[in-house]
Amino acid sequence: MEPPCKQPRISAQSTPKDVSELVTPCYIGYKSVIQRNSERMLQRAKQLGCQLRPHMKTHKTIQGGVLATDGTKRCITVSTLAEAEFYADAGFEDICYAVPITAEKLPRAAQLHERCLFHVCVDHPQAVEARCGQANKPWSVFLMVDCGYGRDGVDVKDPTSVQLAQRLASSKGTRLAGLYTHGGHSYDASQVCCGDRLRAPRAVGLTAAKGVHSRCETLLQVPIVGVGSTPTCSNPPNQFPSEVTEMHPGNYIYYDTMQQALGSCSEEDIAVRVLTRVIGAYERRNLLLVDMGWTACSKQGPWAALVSQTDRQIGKEEPKSGLGQFGDVRSTSHGRREKTLHLLRRRLFFGWARCIRLEKL
Repeated sequence: MEPPCKQPRISAQSTPKDVSELVTPCYIGYKSVIQRNSERMLQRAKQLGCQLRPHMKTHKTIQGGVLATDGTKRCITVSTLAEAEFYADAGFEDICYAVPITAEKLPRAAQLHERCLFHVCVDHPQAVEARCGQANKPWSVFLMVDCGYGRDGVDVKDPTSVQLAQRLASSKGTRLAGLYTHGGHSYDASQVCCGDRLRAPRAVGLTAAKGVHSRCETLLQVPIVGVGSTPTCSNPPNQFPSEVTEMHPGNYIYYDTMQQALGSCSEEDIAVRVLTRVIGAYERRNLLLVDMGWTACSKQGPWAALVSQTDRQIGKEEPKSGLGQFGDVRSTSHGRREKTLHLLRRRLFFGWARCIRLEKL
């Protein structure tokens, strides 16, 4: 089987100096906006009296991880072991692999466990049994709690949830790191009354974490209680319950038009664009053709805007073609149409190496 086709990595020496040098379609970022988003979430966590454990899965870059952790390179969340290895290789510590781990991943996870402070997550007794005897030191384990999303995590009302926490705390092969919840159902909130609709999943998440914590605390110590998603952490309550010690949003470092629709951010907070060039102009059809398929923007829905390759207005760029009068833009994939062009200024992009270990995902 041949390896997937991918563009070569951009090195510091080969980083383009101007928009016109970029091969399109490509992904670009506004570094100043990324820095502002990172600083704002760090400050928000501080005001709420909790530790920020930012998720790395959106940007998958060392530089983004440094900004998100305020330069400490500690206390992060990942969604694949490839990401965990990528950050551990760069000197990051206190890494939480926030997916219920399975037996075939244990040998690889054990290597991370031996070399740095590394946490795994479980939500089932069999996973706890598989963990014992697989490492030279006790595993640090978060118990995942379902806060209403219905994807993973133990049931708050089920008595066996507390029993599972007790097993993690009492076993010689494990150490209870704390409780982990993810308010993924906050993404179901619509733009209409999204502030009110976000309060429900946010409140359920906090209540779930607080409920399991209170039931566990009478029997054992629960060092960490982590909550959050980008929508709920971007619109948090004025104060977290005292039991909550961490929050773990991820998308906030870039944001996107989906987050804007949910009320998580404004358009000015969106830090990334997909750059594409106009490769055809058809005045009679009132159409522009760009060199980007629609999946380059999103595979999840119409959450994207197309980007021009110049800092000049399109009408001035090609005055004879009348491009400035065109209302529709069509991509090279399936005739998808868009109405928006974002005009890009020059010298705004940067080269960050991403975690792309495809063979290990």
